[in-house]
Amino acid sequence: MYILAIETTGAFASAAVADDGVITGYVRGNDRFSHLQNLTLQIEEAVRQSGITLNEIDAIAVSRGPGSFTGIRIGVSTARALAQVLDKPCVPVSSLEALALRGAAAADEDVLICPMLDARRSQIYGGGYRMEDGRLHEEIKAGPYMLGEFLEKAAKYDRILLLGDAIDRYGEDIAAQRPEGVETAAVELRYQDAASVAQLGMELYAAEGGVSYNMLEPDYMRLAEAERKLRQKQREGR
Repeated sequence: MYILAIETTGAFASAAVADDGVITGYVRGNDRFSHLQNLTLQIEEAVRQSGITLNEIDAIAVSRGPGSFTGIRIGVSTARALAQVLDKPCVPVSSLEALALRGAAAADEDVLICPMLDARRSQIYGGGYRMEDGRLHEEIKAGPYMLGEFLEKAAKYDRILLLGDAIDRYGEDIAAQRPEGVETAAVELRYQDAASVAQLGMELYAAEGGVSYNMLEPDYMRLAEAERKLRQKQREGR
């Protein structure tokens, strides 16, 4: 069973093809936020590496958010278009869960795996997970948080493993608020990647099946800045 996976929620887009859990094709971009120009070529190359055609794909897994609003739209729109043309199901994947699964390769069961994505203005998209019996279990509900609010929720855990680009922006603040018990994932595991989207997508598809292209929806977790300001003006009667 072949799963095509698309990841565009971070700075670097990637595409992967997995066959029964084994990655058979993989391409990751080197240019920051060049998703629109390169994603189609990345998908074509990942499929070519797998020795199959797009028609032989069984399902399309896509990281639907949270993360970059523009990146999410590109990934979801691409997955929808492919699924409609190829008549294949989609598998929506949480970027936080996929990133946690990526970090699980360097974690043990005593560590709370905490993917944290930069949401600007001292806010993050985050969640807390443990790997038990080969599966992720959510300990801290995935959602938008103020940085301090999330770290407070994680305070009862002796050890936490951080992943995601929030480390780049808020590393000093994190160290100041929690000087002990914090581990940081190695750079090669720290950011969103299609390989873990493929792995999680395979598990979800086997357990739950997929959805039709018109049922695939992005998960922004909060309003875009322009929409937030518009709603604020509407509430103020302007």
